[in-house]
Amino acid sequence: MNSTDPDRSAEFLRLGLAAPMFAAPGVPAMRTPSLEKLDWPQTLEAIRSAEALGYDSVWFSDHLFHGRDGEFLESWTTLAAAAAATMRIRLVNNHLGIGFRSAPLIAKMAATVDVISDGRFELFVSHGMREREHTSYGFDWDPDVDRRIARLAEATDVIRALWTGQPVDHDGDFYQLQGALSTPVPAHDVPIWLGGPLSDSAVRLIAASADGWNALPASLTEYAAQAARIDAACEAIGRDPATLRRSLETQVLVLDDASEWDRWMTRWAELRERAPLGFATSDMFPNGTAIDDPEAFGAACRDSFIIGTRDEVAAKLAAFRALGVDEVVCWFMDWPLGDSLRILAEDVRPMLSCQ
Repeated sequence: MNSTDPDRSAEFLRLGLAAPMFAAPGVPAMRTPSLEKLDWPQTLEAIRSAEALGYDSVWFSDHLFHGRDGEFLESWTTLAAAAAATMRIRLVNNHLGIGFRSAPLIAKMAATVDVISDGRFELFVSHGMREREHTSYGFDWDPDVDRRIARLAEATDVIRALWTGQPVDHDGDFYQLQGALSTPVPAHDVPIWLGGPLSDSAVRLIAASADGWNALPASLTEYAAQAARIDAACEAIGRDPATLRRSLETQVLVLDDASEWDRWMTRWAELRERAPLGFATSDMFPNGTAIDDPEAFGAACRDSFIIGTRDEVAAKLAAFRALGVDEVVCWFMDWPLGDSLRILAEDVRPMLSCQ
C-alpha cells in the first residue's frame, strides 16, 4: 500500500469530476438527470473545463450499458482519450469491474496509461455489482458477494506483483500466471482505490489492501457510521486509519436560492416524459421512473446528496471534511444546463478556508 498523499494539507478538500459518460434524462437518482443524450464532445468539454477550473481529478465509471438507450462510453477507452486531452488533472477509474477484464490485463493497461499520462493515473477496481451486464455479455457472474470480494482481493495482489516489472508466477483460486511480465512499469507508485457497498468482507479488504476508500452517496450520519466501520477494521489489523485516503462520490447541485429546486424538479419531469431511458435500465426501474411523492423525494435527495445554496453546500462539504473526507467526486445534477461545475470550484471551495 502507498502512504497517504502528501501534496495537500489536511485542511484542503480536493474536488473530482465524475465524467458524464451516460445520459439519464430526468432521473435525479441516476447521476446525470439534466443530460438528455450522450455526446462525446460534451463529455470532453466537461473534463477540460474541470481541469481549467482547478479540479484535482476526473473519475471514469465502468458500465457496458446504462442510462438512456444503454449508451455508455467504455471506461478505459475514455480515460485514455482524456489522458491525451489533458495535462495536469489526475485520472481515476471508478468501480472498474474485474469481471469485464482479467486482472493481469488490467495491470498492463494501468501501467500503460500511467506512462502515457506521466504518472497521473490511479486505479479503482470493483468486484462488480450489476448481474445483468455480466450475463448479457457472456461474462461469468458469481452471486456470492464474498467470493467476488475474494476474487477482487486476489486481483489486487496480482496487479501489484505485475507492476514490479519482474516475471510473476501465481497459482491462485482465480488467477494462474506463469512467468507473466508487464513492462514498462508505471511511471509512479499507482494507488489502488476500493469501495462499493460495505459488506463485512469488503470492509476487511479495504482496511487490509486499499490505498484509498471511495464511499457511495451517503448522508452525514450514514457516512460517519461507515467511516467508523472502516476505522475499526484498520485498527483491528494494526493499521493507522489515517493512512487510508477517503473520497466520497456523490451528486452535487448548487442553487441560487431554495426555490430553484422546484424548477429543477419540473424540468426533470419534462425530460423523463420526452426522453425515457428504455430497455437498458428496465432491470433497475421495472415500474418506471415516476416520482410518486416529490416532497419526500426532494428531502431524501438533500439528505443523501450535496444540494443547496452556496452557503449550504459549503457547510455540508466542511462537515464531510471534518469526518475525514479529503476528496469529493462530483456528479453534477444540472450539467450541461446549469453552472454547478464552475460555481463549486470558483465560489464554494474558497469559502471552506473560512470555516
